[in-house]
Amino acid sequence: MTAPQQGVGALNDPCFELNCTEDEWCGEKNDVYGCFCNKSHHRPDPQSFDFSEVCESSSGSISLSRCQLFEAGFPADNLHLNDPNCKGTVWNGRVEFYFDNNDHICGTSILANGTHYIYENFIFGTSDSTEGPISRKGILKLNFSCVYPQTQSLSMNMEINPLESIVHKKLPAGQGRYQVRMVPYQDAEFSKPFNGSVNVELNQQMFLEVHVDGIDSRQFATVIDSCWATPENDPNHSVRWDLISGECPSPNDETVELLQNGVSTSSRFSFRMFFFTENSTKVYVHCTIHICLLAGNHCSTHCDSGSHLREGRSAEFHDSASISMGPLMMSERNQGI
Repeated sequence: MTAPQQGVGALNDPCFELNCTEDEWCGEKNDVYGCFCNKSHHRPDPQSFDFSEVCESSSGSISLSRCQLFEAGFPADNLHLNDPNCKGTVWNGRVEFYFDNNDHICGTSILANGTHYIYENFIFGTSDSTEGPISRKGILKLNFSCVYPQTQSLSMNMEINPLESIVHKKLPAGQGRYQVRMVPYQDAEFSKPFNGSVNVELNQQMFLEVHVDGIDSRQFATVIDSCWATPENDPNHSVRWDLISGECPSPNDETVELLQNGVSTSSRFSFRMFFFTENSTKVYVHCTIHICLLAGNHCSTHCDSGSHLREGRSAEFHDSASISMGPLMMSERNQGI
């Protein structure tokens, strides 16, 4: 029977398991078989082995060209992340590494420097697989990081009567992404979001939640810096009414209650509905928020003293965003007042 013999021959072939792609060819170097690059192989960034990185919230994936690594003397099997147990996997000629903040940390460290927060790790390997305490062979160490810049501002074009306002923050390659949502609720339990148009009575208590999706709730909290209202869908409108300033309720509006801020990925506040005297029954609400690293215990705000001054932002400050929502419509029964 020839089929089993062919299978045994394939298993004994060192090139069989390598499964080199059409852009690679199997060969031997330093007594090790691996995939070399074809002459036509595209090399956009050979100095970093065509390094590619994708960051999503508190996870990241990194891939490199397998054949370029092998030609430099580093077989894929000899490479790992900071944690030696986190080996790469080969897919379509790329050696891919992955980490996340759950069960696959892989020695990743998180840093904050006042302008960014950074997930850092590195790819490490040697040109041989010696298990001894020393080696005089070549080594490879490629540092990489997922970075969230601290200061980015954005605006959002709103629909006429949105039930939920969402801002997506998309950052360049090697940087993370997340989204900010602002939702109006009818009740203090935040269980009944408004459906349809947001039509409320004059002096009715409004409950608003600002929530950030796409970040690790065990490491980060959402902090509202400021919120204000305008009669038109323009956060820079000349007429405005401050609701929250300096991370605390505005001293000019006694109806504002800051219910939750800096303790989770959701911040909540309430105020009583009003109208602008310049012949407008619409209210648009705008907020600026930042994301704070919980490890420093400096995210929650303390406004009981009446002072709205806060210590200078430390390294726990991560990233900022702006979001708008509206209009909140005055109920028709109040418009004759």
